[in-house]
Amino acid sequence: MRTKLVLLAGAMILTLVVGPVGTAAAQSDGPGGSATPARRGARVYGLIETIENGPLTLATPIGSVALVTDANTRFRIPDTEGGSLDDLAIGDTVAASGWWEEEGGTFHAFGVARLEPNRPFPLAGKLDSIGDDTLMVETEHGPATVHVDGETAYRVSDVEDPGLDDLVEGMKIVLKGTLNPDGSLLAQMIASPRVGPRQGRLQGEVTAVEGDTFTLRAGRGREFSVLTDEATEFRVSGVDNPSIADLHVGDHVAGEGEADADGVVRATLVIVLPEQVARLNGEAFAINGTTLVLDTLGGKVNILTDGDTIFRTPGVEEATLDDVEIGERVTAVGAWESDMAFRAVAVGVVGGRRAGQQGNARGRVISVGSRDVVATSIVLGTPQGPVTALVDAETQYRVPDVETPSLDDITVGDSVGARGAWNEDGTLQATGVAVLEGKPRGGPRDRGGHKRP
Repeated sequence: MRTKLVLLAGAMILTLVVGPVGTAAAQSDGPGGSATPARRGARVYGLIETIENGPLTLATPIGSVALVTDANTRFRIPDTEGGSLDDLAIGDTVAASGWWEEEGGTFHAFGVARLEPNRPFPLAGKLDSIGDDTLMVETEHGPATVHVDGETAYRVSDVEDPGLDDLVEGMKIVLKGTLNPDGSLLAQMIASPRVGPRQGRLQGEVTAVEGDTFTLRAGRGREFSVLTDEATEFRVSGVDNPSIADLHVGDHVAGEGEADADGVVRATLVIVLPEQVARLNGEAFAINGTTLVLDTLGGKVNILTDGDTIFRTPGVEEATLDDVEIGERVTAVGAWESDMAFRAVAVGVVGGRRAGQQGNARGRVISVGSRDVVATSIVLGTPQGPVTALVDAETQYRVPDVETPSLDDITVGDSVGARGAWNEDGTLQATGVAVLEGKPRGGPRDRGGHKRP
């Protein structure tokens, strides 16, 4: 049976489609990318091979890259004020933010940072070939060379004590490792992301409907196709037995579904939201028939429900109004009918941390745990108290203006949202961590998304 996540169809837009973990060695529209040079926070890392007579040359996991700097390039050199190109030397480990030339192989740097040797870097892609101690990984920008040794740790879903023999060609992997002198990576850890469908929420505006498929515009203007079938449940106010035929361009919808390993999104539930959709939070005060009385900051409000209202209560399948208990914190999504009456299309009980239950947390980062190659933690200060979010190689990150974010881009003081599943000890096993846009960061950032000293 498919597991559905709690529906919270408020102002926050969440999508099932999560972009692939990018290749940190060559980000954005680099070699083989679009015809227009990308200037949106692309990054590259590697070891300096040459430094005179033209651009720097970097040895990277995808090969040699020409790094162009100019008078506007900003340099960040540890313990050096006003760093410049003269502070770099052959063999230095550097990371640069900037953009790729159309033909590829040449990278124009907005900023260049010299890093400590043996710093681990991330990489992701599909396994192209597997040797005795060498992997070829097909990334967005070409093949990358990765070496393994006896210290390399492995994580493969549903495999106890995995090793190199459990990797197969064509498998998608994420890894992190240190740079060898030739720019290839020596992997510290290799993980195969979970396969199979990923459950999640849908919300956005319908931009096209064709047959059993509709196109949804979600966060940041991103559009993707959503498939429906006879098992998809539709909810349209005032329509009996609705179907995709009752879905129209311009409708705002919320719902649930799952994305398979190939990124195909299939809807299990689609709700057409009111034109003036609103969200109301409060505490359950009373239940009178099909009306839930909610005690809000502005006073008591009657939440009107009917047979089309979706209920979500942690740990309860096929929840109804009877599963809402007096005193519980509740979020209702719908539209106002009067100053004292709110017509709900969805009602969700907020909170609860049962083991295995999907959940999320928002707050300021209090601390970031030790960076071990398998897992670490981020402690968030939330209105409900501190929450520890455990992250690992499969956790995906989103940081404004950073093309390939990682744990290293999360700093104390950041406003962060984390989603995942609760563990028995009350920690959150995070599948996604996002630095919230429009919120103050832990420090200023340069144009490439790197933190300034």
